[in-house]
Formats: sequence, structure tokens, C-alpha cells
Amino acid sequence: MAKDNVIFISNHNIQVIKGSCDRNDMIKIESYHDYYLDEGSMINGVITDDQPIKEILDTIHGNGVKTCRLVIDSGQIIVKNMNVPFLKKKEIVKIVQDELAAVDQSYEDLIYDYSVLRKNYEDQPGGEILCCALTNVDISVNALQKLTEELPDLEHKTYIVSIIDGNNVSSYLFEDNHYTFSNRTRLFSERGTNAFITEMNSNISQLIQFNKSKRSLYTIETAYFCGLADDEEPIVMANIKENLNINAQVFPNSKVVYVTDAMLANDFKLHDYIYPVGSLIRK
Repeated sequence: MAKDNVIFISNHNIQVIKGSCDRNDMIKIESYHDYYLDEGSMINGVITDDQPIKEILDTIHGNGVKTCRLVIDSGQIIVKNMNVPFLKKKEIVKIVQDELAAVDQSYEDLIYDYSVLRKNYEDQPGGEILCCALTNVDISVNALQKLTEELPDLEHKTYIVSIIDGNNVSSYLFEDNHYTFSNRTRLFSERGTNAFITEMNSNISQLIQFNKSKRSLYTIETAYFCGLADDEEPIVMANIKENLNINAQVFPNSKVVYVTDAMLANDFKLHDYIYPVGSLIRK
């Protein structure tokens, strides 16, 4: 069982997790650490001041991390769900490239890839894939999709995962525990204020309306949150429940994700490390 170091660079910190995912899809975490970034070093997934980031990476390297997997979350990544027939990998990549090039022609030298979201039944040969084009490595939505797929408590559920990173919020819609759509917005209000709560309410409401507008067979049951401050959590949850009539809670820990060190396990919260933990899954 190979052990990996995963580094996730967000707008406000750099996270490092060391762990593995075994054949039974149990995710074992040996260590985790946060290095806080100076404000403005990273904005919307784009490095704007590389010196603080270089210093932290030097520290991480000095702590024994010589190789790693990198996961990023950026508004410059293009993603799209597609249904494709059974084809060779090279042929699918070509389809992905043609499809995403038509979506946005403002980028150059992109890396094109895909992951399998769902295989179709025998009477419908092929399957659904998540297409992506990026200028770097693994992406947040793919890491999240891999993680939610392995969590038994989410099986057959329809829900939203909303991840707040500083003043950015990325929200993902899952129908029958299957990723279908996401949006990414910038928050213009100060964290913790009534205006912030209103923005969070509006963000979730938009996904609910999207779900209804396409006449989905699935009804959103829960909105899960990651990245809220402790004093924001109860207010945001109560507001969502009252105004949108759905359950709202912090993204929960899971029995399939465990920390080997008992001292570290007491403080570990999955919702704080959702992207790097998902990236430990090799799929």
C-alpha cells in the first residue's frame, strides 16, 4: 500500500497530508499539517506573490517531503461532464480537447485529461466522464468526487458541498451521490456578517433552483459546508434550514477516513482537509 504526500495550496494556507488508500478503500492518514499563507499570496487559485509560497515549500521539503501529489483549486480550470462511448484513452483525450477548446479559446498550452464518473449499462455502451483542462496537475473537483464516492454515508444521497476558502466559495451538486454540476463565486461581504450569511444562502439557493429547472429526478436533501469559522457555522446552518427548507451541516467525518496517531485523531476534521484527503485515492 503506497504512501503519498499530498499538498494542497489554497488562498490562505498550504496543507500537507501523508497517507494512503488501501484496496478496501479505507483512507489512512499518518500526518497532516497547515502552513498559513500571507494574505494576497494566492488569489482565486493564482499565485500572485511566490516568495511566501517558496519559503513554505522549502520548509516542507526540509521536513522530509521529497515527492508529493499536488491538488489545486482555481477558477482557471475548465471542467465539463460528458457522455462518451467506449474508446481508447487517446481517442477520449482528443474528444475532451475538442470539446473544451470550443468552450473557452482564451487559454493556451492547456493540459487535457478526464476521469470516469460513471459507467453506463450494457445496453448503453460507454459512460460519463469529467473533462478537465488545466495548466497544472490534479484538480479539486476530481479529488472531491473521488472522496464522496467512497463515503458510505453519502450513498444514494442528493446534496450540495459548499467549500469556503477565504472570500471564495465553490459549491458542488451531487445527485444520487454523483457529481453533476458546480459553480464558483467570490464573496463580496465581510466574513461572519449578515451580508455574508445572505450570500451563502443565495449561493445554495441558486443550486437548488438549477436542480429544479432541469427537472431532476432527485431532490436536494442536505447542504454540507467546509471552511466556515466556528462562530459562522450555527448561524449559516440555521439560516439555510429556515429559508431553504433543507438540512444544513458541516461536512462530517467518516469511518472510512481514520488517523493512525491517536493524539492527532482527536483534532482531525475531514471538512478541513477535504481536497487533499480525496487526492489520496488513486483512481
